[in-house]
Formats: sequence, structure tokens, C-alpha cells
Amino acid sequence: MAGQLEHFDLTDKRCVVFAADKPAGASIATAFAEAGATLVQLDTVPAASVGQTVTAAIESLGGIAVLVWASDLFLAKPFVDVAPGDIGEVMMGNFASAFNAAQSAVAKMLEQGGGGNIVLVTHVLGERGLPNTTVYSAAHGAVHNLVRALAQEVAPSHISVNAIALGWMDWMSDRLDENDPEAARAVRFTMAKRAGDGQDLGPMAVWLAGSGVGFVTGQIFPLDGGLTQHL
Repeated sequence: MAGQLEHFDLTDKRCVVFAADKPAGASIATAFAEAGATLVQLDTVPAASVGQTVTAAIESLGGIAVLVWASDLFLAKPFVDVAPGDIGEVMMGNFASAFNAAQSAVAKMLEQGGGGNIVLVTHVLGERGLPNTTVYSAAHGAVHNLVRALAQEVAPSHISVNAIALGWMDWMSDRLDENDPEAARAVRFTMAKRAGDGQDLGPMAVWLAGSGVGFVTGQIFPLDGGLTQHL
């Protein structure tokens, strides 16, 4: 039992949580603090500033063991109404932001001699689509494949790269119209018959950041109450 608990112990691990001003990031930062991490919490910034912001945080810690990226920029529009500017904004806010954060962290991990864990928080719509979410789904699909490709590249340096794909969480009520049957099924079709919350997210993030992750890399873990078994 003691050995198992050690896998959830982040004592003295230098961790950066990007988008700690958002519900997902805040939940993970709280869980990391409870697990004993030495932590820097970063607010969301534009994608072009992410790399510099993450690098500065790493330097303030004197190194990095774990990066969590938890930004999320949602857009729901009929396909024919999507403007070119929407595409750029959503791709930058989701995929480019994740790419830049991971790039900065990997560079520092390699400079340290290798070793570390990267956890990206994405959405199940990157794997399964719904009407009116074409751009958002495509952006998170790009994040999913970033995880898969990057994990292969950095595994020889003992860096794990994984993601948590959220279903509908209790802070996402702004994007669910109760009168829209397509949106309402996002909660109705969960096996748990509820939205997820921060208490569901935090422990999984701690596990992916700790020693228990071991041989696991390149994986997308749905945290969706079974939603994707229906969609």
C-alpha cells in the first residue's frame, strides 16, 4: 500500500500548471499542491506568448519535472457560419498554445538531461464530433495527435506525454443549451448521468505526473463518464 501511495506523491517535484485561472487548471493545481508539488501556476496568455511564459516559470523554479497545459477556447457555430478568423483563433487558443507550452517544457527537460512528464488537458470532441463544433473538434484533434507524435519523439529521453480528454464538466454549463437535444445528450448519455467536476480531474492528473505513470505514454485518457461510448 505504501508503494502505491508513493505514486501519488509529488513532493519536491517542480511543476508548471498553465491556465490555472481556468477551472480545469485550477482543479489540477489544487491537487498538485495537496500532493506536495513545488508549483508555479500560470494564467492563460495568447498562444504567441505561451512559450516565453512557460520558460520564465521554469527558470523561476530552477528546472521542471512536470508540465500541465489546461487551456480551452470553445466555439460552437454552424459550419457555414465559421469565419476565417474563427479558425485561426480557435486553433491558436487550443492547438498552438499546447504546442508552444510543450515545446518549451521539452527543451528544458532535454537540457536537464531528460526525464519528465507532460500532461495536456483536451476534450473528447477531438476524437468524436458533434454538430456545430467543427473547428473546436479539429483543434482538439490536433492536440490528440500532438500527444501521439511527441510521445514517440521524446520517449527515448524518458519524457512521458499523455492527455486527459474531458467530457462535459460542471463548469461547461455555458455551452450546453438545455433546449437543444444535441447538446443535452452530452450529459444524458454519460453512464454516470452527471457532468464531471474538479474532484474527478485532479487525481488523474496527479497520477500522470507521478512515478506511477511508468510505462504509459502517448495516451489519451477520456474523463467523460462513459460519454464516448454513446457519441
